[in-house]
Parts: sequence; C-alpha cells; structure tokens
Amino acid sequence: MNDSSSGAYEKVVDELLTRDSNAEKLALDWMDVSRYADSHGLHADGWRSMWPWRDWVINAFQKNMPYDQFITWQLAGDLMPNPTTAHKLATAFNRNHPMTAEGGAIEEEFRLNYVWDRSETVGTALMGLTVACARCHDHKFDPISQKDYFQMAAFFNNVKELGMTGDDGNYGPILALPNEEESKVLTQLEKSIEQKEKELALTKKELNDLDKYIKQLPSSAKQKSLIGHYPLDHLNKTGKGVSADGNKTATAAKPPELIDGKKGKAFVFTGEYDELNLDEVPNFEWMDKFSAALWVNTTKREKDKTQQLLGTSGQKNNFWSGWDFYLDSLNRLNVRLIHSLPHNYIHLRSKDSIRKNEWRHAAFTYDGSGKASGLQIFLDGKKANSEIAYDRLTKSIKTLQSAIHGIERRPVKVAKSYRAFTGEYGIFKGALDDIWLYARTLTPEEIQSFANDSEETGASPDTSSDYWASLDPKIQGFEKELKELRNQWIKQMKPVMEVMVMEDMPEKRKAYAYSRGEYDQPMYEVEASTPEVLPDFPEDLPKNRLGLAQWLFSDENPLTARVTVNRYWQMLFGKGLVTTPHDFGVQGSLPTHPKLLDWLAVYFVENGWDVKKLLKKIVMSHTYRQSSITTPEMREKDPTNIYLARTNSYRLPAELIRDNALAASGLLSKTVDGKSVQPYQPKGLWIEKNSFSHKLLHYKESGGDSIYRRGLYTFVRRTSPHPAMTAFDAPSREVCTVKRENTNTPLQALVLMNDPQFVEASKVLATRMISEGGKNIEDQIAYGFRLAVSRKPKTEESKIFKELFESQAERFNENPQEAKELLSVGQKEIAKSYDQTQVAALTMVANTMLNHDEAYMKR
Repeated sequence: MNDSSSGAYEKVVDELLTRDSNAEKLALDWMDVSRYADSHGLHADGWRSMWPWRDWVINAFQKNMPYDQFITWQLAGDLMPNPTTAHKLATAFNRNHPMTAEGGAIEEEFRLNYVWDRSETVGTALMGLTVACARCHDHKFDPISQKDYFQMAAFFNNVKELGMTGDDGNYGPILALPNEEESKVLTQLEKSIEQKEKELALTKKELNDLDKYIKQLPSSAKQKSLIGHYPLDHLNKTGKGVSADGNKTATAAKPPELIDGKKGKAFVFTGEYDELNLDEVPNFEWMDKFSAALWVNTTKREKDKTQQLLGTSGQKNNFWSGWDFYLDSLNRLNVRLIHSLPHNYIHLRSKDSIRKNEWRHAAFTYDGSGKASGLQIFLDGKKANSEIAYDRLTKSIKTLQSAIHGIERRPVKVAKSYRAFTGEYGIFKGALDDIWLYARTLTPEEIQSFANDSEETGASPDTSSDYWASLDPKIQGFEKELKELRNQWIKQMKPVMEVMVMEDMPEKRKAYAYSRGEYDQPMYEVEASTPEVLPDFPEDLPKNRLGLAQWLFSDENPLTARVTVNRYWQMLFGKGLVTTPHDFGVQGSLPTHPKLLDWLAVYFVENGWDVKKLLKKIVMSHTYRQSSITTPEMREKDPTNIYLARTNSYRLPAELIRDNALAASGLLSKTVDGKSVQPYQPKGLWIEKNSFSHKLLHYKESGGDSIYRRGLYTFVRRTSPHPAMTAFDAPSREVCTVKRENTNTPLQALVLMNDPQFVEASKVLATRMISEGGKNIEDQIAYGFRLAVSRKPKTEESKIFKELFESQAERFNENPQEAKELLSVGQKEIAKSYDQTQVAALTMVANTMLNHDEAYMKR
C-alpha cells in the first residue's frame, strides 16, 4: 500500500496470483463448469465423495498447470502412457454428472444419459456450442447434425459403469487414494503376501511329490470343513413355512415341489416365494476358502435374466456385497466374490452353457487368494473351460446392511438373489438337488466324487495329493500366516479414500445414433468423431478421449482457446466479450471486440496456455484498471458498457460474498484442500426433501474452524443446495454452468441481515472493531468499515453509523436479553470481558456494513 513506484501495481498482481486464494477462486469457477457436487442429484440424491478431485483442481491452479494439460488430464488422463495416480484422479471430471438410484430405473437409459452428459459438458465448456440441441434431431440453427452429436458421445461410451447405483456411495470405475503412510504399509503387505504365496506353493509341490508321505496319512478327514449338506429329499412344515430335510437352518416361505432327482428327491423352484434360505453359513471374507456343489436342471433361458443357484450377494443399497454362483442369460456358470459393483470384485465364467431340461452337476472352488485365478468352475465333475470376466478385488466381501452399510450375516439364498429394484431378481426355474457347502477348497477329485451318479455322497479325498498335502502342519502354518497377512491388507484398505474416475473397457462398446434421443431406439452404428463443421479429426489420432483432447488443442482448432479466454474475461469483467459463453453459434451473441478475442486467444496459445499469464495480461491493461464510475453521457451512449469506456460493476459470486464477511470478521479459515464442510442452514431441510439417503438424512453442521472455511468447500447437495448460496444465484451443479445468473432480490438483503453466518460474522467483526480499531467510536467505525468495504467511510457515512450505534446501544441497555440473544448466534462465543451492550450495538453496525453494496459488489 505504501509502494509508490511505477511497478507497484504489477507487484501486487504478481503476489495475488501466487496466493492459494487465487487458485481457490479459479477452482470455484471450474466447479461450476464441471458440475461438481457432493451428492448424486437424482432420486435419493445420496452421498458421494469426490472432493479429492477438487483438491487436484486447486493444486493444478496453484502450480499453474498449462491449460491444455489441465484439460487433457481431465478428459483422458487414464489413457496417457504410464498414467500416474494424479492422471487418473483428474478424470473424475467426467464422473461429476448426476446419477440415479431410483428403483425401477432402466439401466441402459441412465447409462446413456451419463455418456451424453459428458459429451454435452465438453461441448459447452470447451467448444462453446449447444450440442445438446442435436440429441433428438439435427440442430435447428447451428450446423451440428444428430449424427455429429452421437459421434461425439461415442468418445465417452466405453466406460464400465452402472445406470442405476445405490442411494449412497461411489460407484466404479473407482480409484483408491491411500495416503503416504497407508501406501507404505500396503506395499509392504503386498511384498509379504507375495513371498508367503511363493513359499506355500513350493512347499505344496514338495509334499505332492512324496508318494510315501501321502500313503502314511490317515483316511479319517473326509468330512473336514463341511458347512452343510442339503439333500433336498423332503419337506417339513414349520411355523412360518417349510424346512428342507428337517433342517431348521434350511427354510422356505412356501414349499417347492418335490420330484425325483439325481440322488433321491429334488426341489422344483418357480420363483413364487419358494426360494430356500440356508442359515448359519459363515459370512465369508475373501481370504476364506470355500466351495459349493449341487445338481442343476433348469427350465429357463431368457435374455437379460440370470438364475442364482446360491449365494449372498445383495442389492444396490449395500453395493451388491457378498458372493454368488449363478447362470447368466446364456446359462453359462458364473461365480463372483463382490465388494462393490461394477468395480471391485472377481468374476469367473464358464465358456460352455447348460442346456435346459437336463441334469448337470455344477460346482466351484475358491482358494482365498482374492484373485480370479483362485476360482475354479466344474461341470459334471470336470474343470470347465472358463474365462476371467473381471479381476480386481481389494476390499471386504462381507455382506452389508442396506443404507447403514454395517456388516450383517445373511442366509445363503438358493434359487433367487437378494437383488431388488431392477425387475431382475435372479430367479431360478427348474430343479436343484444335493447341495454341499465346504469351508475349504475342494480338490478336483472331490468334485468328481460329487458328480458321480451313485447314491454315495460326501467328498472322497483319499486319492488327492492336494488334499493330503493341505493337512501337513507346515502347510497349515503357512496358510495361517498368509490368511493373517491378507486380513491385515483388508483392514488397511478399509479406510482408504476412493473417487469415481474414468477407465475404458478392454473391448470397445458399440455406439449408436438414437431416434429422438431415445435409449431403446438405435438407428445406426457410429464411430467416435467430432462435428463435421469443425476442423477434421486427424487420421493419426486415436479415436478415444485422448485423441479428442489432442484435437481440442490442435493448431487447426481455434475454438478452444477463444472459448477459454472469453470465460476468463467474463470472470474479471462480469461478462465476456461473447456474452453467451455457452453459445458461440448462430443464436449466440457476436463478439463485442472480435479482434481482441482473437488476439487474446493467440496470446494464450503462444504463451503455452498459461492461465496466470493470461490473467495478468488482462488485469494489467488500461481497460481493466479503469474506474467503474460513469457519467450521464456514458450511460446514455453505452448503458451496457459495450465499448469498455469504463470497468464493469457486478455483484460477487455467492461464495465470495460469504468469504468476504468471514474475512472482515477474522473468522475465515484459510485451510486449503480437504473434504466439504456444512455451514449453518435452517434445520430440517434435508429430511423434509428426502428420506432415502441414510448418510444425508439429517443435516449436521460442521464444528470448529471448519465451519468458517471458504464457500468453495461448502457441501453441495443438488436437490437441497445451501439456501444462502442459492439466494445469490449459486447453481445446483446439475449441469455444466459457464455463466451464473446475476439477480438482485430482496431475499438477498434478508440473507445478509439474518443468516446466522452473517450475524455471527457481524458479532465477531464488532469485537475486532473494539479490540483493534481504537478507543473512540469514530475510529472503531472507520476500522470496521475499512475491513468490510476496503475503503475509509465518508463523513456522512460515519455520521449515519454513529447514530445507528447510539440508537442500538440505547435499545440494548433497555433490553439486555435481546443483546444476549443476538450475541448467542453462531458457535463463536464472545469473551465475557467485553461490554455486552457495546458489542451488541456494534454488531448491528457491523451487520449494516456487511449489507453495504460495496461489501458484495465489485467496482
């Protein structure tokens, strides 16, 4: 402030550009563009955790990452050569879209909505085009065809994701983000597990080679680790239904039909509440070994329908956790161990299918390794020709309660799954017989013994060297140690933060153009490409998201730079050189200064897409440094300041109005990064709007200094955004927003006067005026005004504030209870050493200062 040198202004600009608050301001703008929120948006509008991506954005602006790199990482970081965690985290930009958990939602309809949202966001944010208008038909004004629209969407169509998710939580693809200490421990555990697996394999091989050792072992362990045998030979009535074979742990609500089976009788299941529940089966973890075998005779083969043989896997609101053994729509055998779909599980599938109306023996075994290679499927006693469908399991498979997500043990369900809400319940139709469950990995010889047509039952391991070797004390010691290491891994992984990111499937999904944009009306297949009217998509670029990013920043494509510099001009001047930043097309506004827009775009590109350099160039200009004071002649000739004869005046964004009040009071927490916080808001809003999301059922205010963090970090719930933010036009973040509304309503004044955050800020500002502003009221008023408005008050203003103080002091002297109630607002308590009447009166003065238009207007 005391520097009068010719470079003083530039020094201030340079210093401000290096501040964390500058990075946070740039990040706030990008949150609108990227439709960032802390909730899913649709139906339950449940909880999601994406704030680590917001931290990445802040960090990118802090480091002044070149804009072309900033965008490329977000569009396609996962597709770059040898992508790092940071590359992958950046792609969370593409997963910020709303998602649904509504029961009955059609999977493909909503999956395509997510794909189209990404394409439309790129069109709006980076191309300044209303491409969404071409979803149902060719664009009515711009030369963008419906084919162009779906070719653009094809870039984003290859992600393994769900159309319908659970109410709360993140859903794949997922990126785990262990911190430094967690990474260190996990790496060490990985090495220990790998070493122990090698030792175990070597020892098993040595023992299997010793025929003499095998012959000396006893033959009394045929039933070792048997959990249950369910012959399914007869039914017994119980109080609430029936039990199988008199076994109280095997029950059904309604009796299945009894027919002749492979071994005695068999149960026929119809899906009419006759599924069997096997209780007292362990709630397996993925380091537990287990196996199952049964006879199957299905009468069903139906498109898009599965048939559960047995399992515990759940439904959307408990992440489908558990395990299952089932027939898919082609009647191929499948076995899965699931932490969460569609990203954290292992899945093995047979290549051959089972014919209808034939008895076939089916079995699977699992070795506790947490790998798909540890699963084996058997058909008619022989190892089936199988393929690994998915192989990524890093967290617990224990079954969880819906919504609460605490561990619960639920029965193994036979002939039907626990799935709900989708219309696809895994109903098995046909007959099942002779079910066996073991808490160990059965050997091929044992599986073969189950598949024999004879009436003899039970595992017959006498001829299996694998089985006998597993009984050796040395082997058992190794396996116990290995299981403990894996258990430590799960405990270490449980708290690890996860974020939704992009990840392409190995096999490319076909993309189509859809009649009227209807998911169920594909017209013709399309390839990923860019709108025909724009520069050609080069043949040498990959037709994926990385190729799209490279095309956006190619020398032949001037659009990206023009759209970007226009948005940053808008940030500084309140409106862009093109006043419709979302629409550079025919219906959009023409540039007020086309040559300036072109020059800035070229400057931006030639200077390495350097955002800070661009901002400095603009704010160093005479145009930006002009006064906003206008004359009657100016207002008459140029009421909207098209000619830039003055600088623009405009209201600050909602978050910055709050930040300014907190900063003036000294309450503002300058902590950078971290999870979203929940400042004051009226009680009961969340529960009034929604009762499905367990995590967001009730609004809970943050405690400590967290409640005073910048507005950037305020929790954004799409269906119930913070009301004070909404009053000042903060968007709900349901779609990409490149220009906020800017309204002026009485409600805004009511927020500034009565919102607890502003009242509390006024209270604390009052104490600053007393403790830091001087001993007389005039000095205190001047100090507080300068903190709130950044200038000294005029004589007339000081007089008004002094009169206000005196009238309020008289009021609170006469009504001390009112002073007490006023000073009780907010979490911050006022020291008892202060004169409560004086603080209350100055609180009203400070509140009026924060309502001064210069406290929330940029001039």
